[in-house]
Amino acid sequence: MQDLFILITITKSDDANVFLDFFRKHESVCEYTQLGRGAARSEILDMLGIERSKKAVLMSVVTHNKLYELLPAMETEMKIDYPDRGIALAVPLACVISRTTLEYLSGGKQNDPMIPHERRKENDMEMIIAICNKGYADEVMDAARKGGATGGTVVNAKGTASEHEKKFYGMFIADEKEMLYIVSPREKRSNIMKSITQIVGPGTQAHAIAFSLPVAETAGFKLSSEE
Repeated sequence: MQDLFILITITKSDDANVFLDFFRKHESVCEYTQLGRGAARSEILDMLGIERSKKAVLMSVVTHNKLYELLPAMETEMKIDYPDRGIALAVPLACVISRTTLEYLSGGKQNDPMIPHERRKENDMEMIIAICNKGYADEVMDAARKGGATGGTVVNAKGTASEHEKKFYGMFIADEKEMLYIVSPREKRSNIMKSITQIVGPGTQAHAIAFSLPVAETAGFKLSSEE
């Protein structure tokens, strides 16, 4: 049985179609695309006279075999290790509830023999996801930086809740939200999440919550930056 991963690729919005063509060429159609932005403070950008960077977050579910086809190809064909080209990370998928869903997500390849692959390198990265009220992403990113984060990507989202859950710590949770994707070395994870919780966590105007996901493999971290 093939292991499954969520492959998350973050790149400049101008390069999104190039990466989508790359996925199609390798018969791994990207299932979801989100538009986002870099998390640099707006006043700093204004001072430097540059625009806030626009980002695209591409997500697809891939099998073990496809993952180890795509990552080396990203480095050789897409030059993902070049500065400002992008980053990619694979998060293990823990459970799929039905055979139909499994067949759909794996492209019918779930029963293909799994080609043995050693880990490409020792990976110590994790993805921190922080969710906050709209308009507070910069404050959350500032708090994350105080904990050791170097950069992140912001995407818009919307909370949903039943009537009796609409208030939590005095804040409406069925409202416009912002999500931050922060990729960090594992040893910095606790400090980053603790800083977010203490400075902009529940009970503050930002009402940020944060959690982390394990990362199995990465590409694009040799020279590039998240900013």
